[in-house]
Amino acid sequence: MLRVDMARELEMIGQGRVVAILRGSFGGREMEIVEVLAGAGIGAVEVTLNSPGALRTIAALAAHFGNRLTVGAGTVLTAEEVERVADAGGRFIVSPNRDAAVIARTRELGLVSLPGCFTPSEIVEALQAGADAIKLFPAQPLGPQFLRAIHGPLPGTRLVPTGGVTPERAREYFEAGAWAVGVGSELLGQDYTGGDNLDPLDRRARQYTALQSSEGAERR
Repeated sequence: MLRVDMARELEMIGQGRVVAILRGSFGGREMEIVEVLAGAGIGAVEVTLNSPGALRTIAALAAHFGNRLTVGAGTVLTAEEVERVADAGGRFIVSPNRDAAVIARTRELGLVSLPGCFTPSEIVEALQAGADAIKLFPAQPLGPQFLRAIHGPLPGTRLVPTGGVTPERAREYFEAGAWAVGVGSELLGQDYTGGDNLDPLDRRARQYTALQSSEGAERR
């Protein structure tokens, strides 16, 4: 099991500000796709465990890209799955829900914890359980105003809105104080990854990473 420098992994996510979500099958092109993402400045890649060969993909990506970006797992629902991700070399754990046992095992193994929350109570409970950052999911019905409101009583909380995050929406979230955003099909859909070359993916990824220095974006 790889010893994880949590401060380093958090810094990589916070600097890149985009967690790219690999969900489903990419026809064996995962390494090629992540090479493009890394080149565009994205600092974190999440492989969802309901994807074919997810643990093998995590292991391969972590071994190859570990010095350039951080690789973790998404759709992690049990403590046992946390252990399997750790054994594969994953460095952070993302869930669609707030599960205290998953958070606890993640922290016991020295990985970064990003549980999914939807309400203020869930956010507080996740932070009390040891979460490092909060995945706001699904983010669409919450919107940027929710982030602004949450940062009133909970200033400095690392919030990662996920779901339906286009570049335009990402800008709004950053201006509202998002620490990072989670992006799936809006970045890695067939329009950007399905062609003979990955130039469309590179252009799309750079739309997101260009927002890192946008006026009004505040890193937390």
